[in-house]
Amino acid sequence: MTEQQHEPEARGGGGGETARAVGLYFFSALQEESDDAAAFDLLLDAARAADRAGLDFVWVPERHFTRFGGGHPNPAVLAAAIAVVTRNLRIRAGSVVLPLHDPLRVAEEWSVVDNLSHGRVEISAATGWNPRDFVLAPGDYRRRAARATEHLRTVRQLWSGGEITREGPDGAEYRVRTYPRPVQPVLPYWITAAGNPATFEYAGEAGASLLTSYGLFSHDELAERIGLYRRAFAAHHGGHGRVCLMVHAAIGGQGADTRRLAREPLRRYLASYLGQQDSATDPALAAKRLDFAVHRYLRGRSLIGDRAEATPILTRIFEVGADEVACLVDFGLPRDSVLETVAALAELRAEFRRGTGGTVRPAAHS
Repeated sequence: MTEQQHEPEARGGGGGETARAVGLYFFSALQEESDDAAAFDLLLDAARAADRAGLDFVWVPERHFTRFGGGHPNPAVLAAAIAVVTRNLRIRAGSVVLPLHDPLRVAEEWSVVDNLSHGRVEISAATGWNPRDFVLAPGDYRRRAARATEHLRTVRQLWSGGEITREGPDGAEYRVRTYPRPVQPVLPYWITAAGNPATFEYAGEAGASLLTSYGLFSHDELAERIGLYRRAFAAHHGGHGRVCLMVHAAIGGQGADTRRLAREPLRRYLASYLGQQDSATDPALAAKRLDFAVHRYLRGRSLIGDRAEATPILTRIFEVGADEVACLVDFGLPRDSVLETVAALAELRAEFRRGTGGTVRPAAHS
C-alpha cells in the first residue's frame, strides 16, 4: 500500500480560540442491571439541554469490549445522532482510536457527521492502550503510536480534498478521494493525552489542540504538562494552542446533598474504571485505592457540589491553564440530576464569560 502525503497548512482547534468554554463529556459505565438504551436517551436529552442553554461542545468517546465506556464503540454514530438534535454545540470525538481504523473510513464517516451538523465536527486522536481492543487490528498494537500519527495525517489530507493511492484486489493502484465532502474545509483536530509527558509535547509539536483530564494529576503536575504543550506549540507554530480539561460534574442546590447523592454512583463508576487496571491487584489494596479516589473526587478534584462550591474549583481549573472545561455528567446519577447539572453549568459559563464567576488569571507558560 502506498499513500501520497500532502500536509494541509491548518492546525487543530478549528472553531476558533474559545477562552473559558464549557461543555459536556460522555463516558458512561454500563451496569449489568441497567437499561442500556436509557444511557443513550440521557445522552441525547442532555445534549439537547446543553444546546438550548448555550454550552459550547459535547465530547463522545470510543471504547470496545468492556462495560466501562462500552456503550460508545463508534463515536461517529453517536455524533450523528447528536448532530440532528442540536444546532450550535461543537460535536467532538474524544477520541477516535486511529490505529484501529482505516483512515479512509474515518474521513468518510466524520464527513457525513460534518454535513449533518452543518460544520460542527472536531476529532481528537488517540493511540489506544488495551490489547483487547486490538483484536480489531492485531498487527498494529506494537506500532500503535506511529500508526496514530500516520492515520491522523492521512485523515487530515483526505478531509482537505487530497487523494491517496491504494492497491486494489486486482493489483492495480487506485487514486482515492473521499465523499461526501465535509462542510469545514480543514479538520479541527486534537490529541488526547493521559500520563505520558511526551504526549503533551507531541500535541504541541503537531499543532493540535490538547484534551486531558483534570483528575489525573496534581495541580503542579498538570501545570507542568500544560506548560510542555504550550512551549512546544509556540516553538513549532506560534500562538497559544488550546487545552480542554475533563472533570466529573454534578451540581445541585445543596453541596452536601449533592455529594451524598453522587457518592455511590461515583464509587461504582470509579470501581469500573479502576477495575480495568487492577485485575491482578490485591483486593484490599484495590479497595484502598478506590476509597482514596472517591474521597479525592468529592473533595476538590471534581465539580460535585453546589454552585458556590463549583465556582472556585472552576476558577482553579482555568488558572492552571485550561481554555475549556469538559464536564463528565453521565457517571450514574438520575436523569433529573444530570439535567440540573447541565443548567447549572450553563449559568456558571455565563458568569465566567461576564467576568463575575471568578478571577481567572492567564496561566504562566514560559
